[in-house]
Amino acid sequence: MSQNVYELGIKAYGAARRTQTPLRAVVELYDAMLCSVAHAKAACLEGCPEAEFQAIEKVSKILQGLDGILNEDPQAKPMTEVLHEYYKTTIVQLHRACQSKSPDSELRYGSVHRQILKMREAFASIAGVPSLVARVTEKTA
Repeated sequence: MSQNVYELGIKAYGAARRTQTPLRAVVELYDAMLCSVAHAKAACLEGCPEAEFQAIEKVSKILQGLDGILNEDPQAKPMTEVLHEYYKTTIVQLHRACQSKSPDSELRYGSVHRQILKMREAFASIAGVPSLVARVTEKTA
C-alpha cells in the first residue's frame, strides 16, 4: 500500500516539474550549481578530493548543458556570445579552484559561487522566482 502512495507521489512530482517554465528550470539548475560549488569547497577544506571532483563535475556538466542549448537565432547572437563566454570562463575558474591549494582554493570557490549567484539572480528576476539574496538579507536584518 505505501509503495503505491510513493509511486503516486513521484508521478505527481514529475507532472508538476513538466509544467514549469524553461526559465524556472534554468533557475533550478543555477540553484543546483550553487549547492555543488558549496559541496566542492567543503570537500576541498575537508581534504576529500574525490568528493570535490564529483561536485565540480556536476557544475561543469550543467554549464556545458546550458551552453549547448543557447539560442542560435541571429537576433540573440550578442547575448548568446556573452553567455557562452560566461559558461566557458566559469568552468575554467572552477577547475582552477580545484587545482589550487587552500586558502587560495577557498577564495576561488567563493568567487565562482558569487558569479553563479549573480547569474542565478538575473535569471530569477526574469522568471519571477524569489531572490536568494533578498532572503539572506531579510534573515540577517
